[in-house]
Amino acid sequence: MKQKFLLIVAFLMAVCSYAQEKNSATPSNFGPVVATKGGTVRVPITITNTGSNVIKTVAYTITKDGEESASKTVSLNSLAVGASGQVNIAFQADAEPRKSTQTININKVNGVTNTSSQKSATGNIITLKEKPIVIPVVEEFTGTWCGWCPIGFDGMERAHETFGDKAALIAIHYGDPMETSDFSFVLQRAEGFPSALLNRGASTIYPAASELKSKINSELQNQVSPVSIEVYAEWTSNVKRVIRIDTKTTFVYSDDNADYGIAYALTEDGMSGTASGWTQNNNLSGDKNYASSIPYWYNAPQKATGVKFNHVGVAAWGIEKGIDGSINPVVQANEPQEYTYEAKIAGNSLIQNKANLKVIVMLIDRSTGAIVNAAQTTIANHDATGIIGESIARPEDESAPWFTLNGTKLSAKPTRSGIYIQNGKKVWVR
Repeated sequence: MKQKFLLIVAFLMAVCSYAQEKNSATPSNFGPVVATKGGTVRVPITITNTGSNVIKTVAYTITKDGEESASKTVSLNSLAVGASGQVNIAFQADAEPRKSTQTININKVNGVTNTSSQKSATGNIITLKEKPIVIPVVEEFTGTWCGWCPIGFDGMERAHETFGDKAALIAIHYGDPMETSDFSFVLQRAEGFPSALLNRGASTIYPAASELKSKINSELQNQVSPVSIEVYAEWTSNVKRVIRIDTKTTFVYSDDNADYGIAYALTEDGMSGTASGWTQNNNLSGDKNYASSIPYWYNAPQKATGVKFNHVGVAAWGIEKGIDGSINPVVQANEPQEYTYEAKIAGNSLIQNKANLKVIVMLIDRSTGAIVNAAQTTIANHDATGIIGESIARPEDESAPWFTLNGTKLSAKPTRSGIYIQNGKKVWVR
């Protein structure tokens, strides 16, 4: 009798355990996510159905600094067994700039206790005092052999017309005379030609003019970056074989364990050639679908010669994760970090006209691979004043006289932003 009773108890426990396991949701860690102080930020949290029931709702709590800060029940729109889905969760930013760790705990699934062995997920919320200027980076994948790539060509030109230097554009060529191995790492992300990455996002976008402009505009309006970047580039000599690139990165929050790196790209406008590899295949030729939207390529022949290619990526350094040591892992809010890199191009046979070059600086989050902000500039001629080796610094004596880079003395502190000379050093004036 006792043995029979024990068997019944074991059976009932197994049934109860099975019933509990039907409602199980496992969240994934998130971030880092950037918000402005005192506000909220909506974070897409990935949740996996690890039970045997469709998930319709989950109830969660958020903990920050050991205290519960929010609780809510949200719908997952019938998340199937074994499937993963995302739900936007609102996290509260801090009152002052800092990086804080917040935890979301899924307590209930479909109104009953969540039986997942992993109910919690954590992430970092970076709170900023104000939103720095953001420069989105477009890396377009293209090639002259690609008959549909004129769509991307047109998209990049329209984006430049619309946004100017507010967006950094890099046309990465493959399989034609403008290809360089410097961008091989980025090319691995190509999902067809043409396609493009925007700030190294999770998936590519189609670089047609309407979509590209819409995506860039959304980034300009909505992206919040934890850092502002300034850049100045100058040839180190009149022979123009080395570019000295001075960057100033200013984080708007403090962090003792930052993981960022600075990467550099060099682009050239107006590139052309007469060999067969420079002939752009053009599937848009005579196609009435493009007569009004892309008239240039509609009217161009199927084999277009004499094309001037812009935004061409001709060189890159640290393009994957940034250059080691370019960003100190200990950052203090509003305290600029300065870094100088000398980009050598003496052996670069791809470059055609050094007057048409542009330097693009990208700050890469090494933990995610995303580009968090950028800056770009043309390259100044060699400074004949002989102070090229001096670092760019803030002036030590505000009463000292000011000079332009060509040595002209100014009557007062300059009001226009740029690089000037004071006390024998280059000084950034904002």
